[in-house]
Amino acid sequence: MTRAEIIEIAGRLFAVGGYFGTTSKAICEQAGVNLAAINYHFESRDGLYLAVLKEVHQRFISLAFLQQISGSGLPPGDKLRRFLQELIRYIIEGESWPMQVWAREVVAPTPLLDNVMRELTQPKFEALSSIISEITAIPRTDPRLPRLVLSVIAPCIIMLITERHKASPIKPLFASSPSALADGLWRFAMAGLNDIKRDQKSG
Repeated sequence: MTRAEIIEIAGRLFAVGGYFGTTSKAICEQAGVNLAAINYHFESRDGLYLAVLKEVHQRFISLAFLQQISGSGLPPGDKLRRFLQELIRYIIEGESWPMQVWAREVVAPTPLLDNVMRELTQPKFEALSSIISEITAIPRTDPRLPRLVLSVIAPCIIMLITERHKASPIKPLFASSPSALADGLWRFAMAGLNDIKRDQKSG
């Protein structure tokens, strides 16, 4: 049983039982390994859960992918479009267990969330902030910028933490074409960001 296979199995169990409801014993039984194998690869159950959270982040959108877009020669608006296309594609077509794990983490944060936020979430937020800064001409140090980034990704966050198979007002979105949905979100975001850019220039 490889490290990646253990992460996959543990991720599926954490998605169902959560951090507090999934035991090392259950993971070992499902993976067909002993506790020594868990400790060898991850040092502890917390280390395994942290590896699962990192895998979740990698599957949604990797930092390398986002940094590549941010540093590319594409027009700023096209950079944002690429980001939304990739994120929405995964939300619609990707596996459900990573989204369930992340939804649980958002609703009931574990002690390991701070680690993930510092190591993975913050760098991604900064890369996206760079793109939004290019679009709006608002400096990276401006306190308004984080609010703008959040306004762009908020619809995606809602979809990430919503169980796609359960009844909800946004359930029909999961049956949408990923490209069409991403394009709609991009157009809406760009309308607001361009309006802010006009205010920025006139001010």
